[in-house]
Amino acid sequence: MTSTKATRNKLELEYPMRSSSNILFQYISNPSGLQSWFADHVGVQGGDKYKFKWDDGTETNAILIKSVNGKYVRFRIVEAEDTEEYLEFRVAQDAITGDIDLVITEFVNAGDEENTAAIWDAAVDTLKYTIGG
Repeated sequence: MTSTKATRNKLELEYPMRSSSNILFQYISNPSGLQSWFADHVGVQGGDKYKFKWDDGTETNAILIKSVNGKYVRFRIVEAEDTEEYLEFRVAQDAITGDIDLVITEFVNAGDEENTAAIWDAAVDTLKYTIGG
C-alpha cells in the first residue's frame, strides 16, 4: 500500500514592522496579543497547551515548545503528522538599520504556499493596524 501523505514544505514569510521588538513580542507570545490578530479566540491550559479557534469553526491545538523572551515563540501543532513541524513567530532586528521584522515559519502542503501566504498577509495587516504601524 502506498502512502497518500501530502508533501509538506517549510514556508517562511518576513514582514517589516513599525514597532519595537518588545511590543511586537507581546503580540506573538501571549494569548491576548495572539487573539488580537492571529486567531479569534486563544485559550491556554497548563501554561503550554494552546487552543486557537477561528469564527469559521476551525480550531488548532498547539503546544508551546520554546519561547525566548523578546526573540521568538515556537508551537508544535498537535494535529500535524510530522512531529518535526512547527509554527514559529520570530522577532528579527537588522544589526545595521535596527529595523524590526516579524518572521513567520509554518509547514504547508505542497501547492498551498500562495494561499497560505495570502492568509498570513491579511493577518499581519491586522497586526500592523493593531500596533499602529
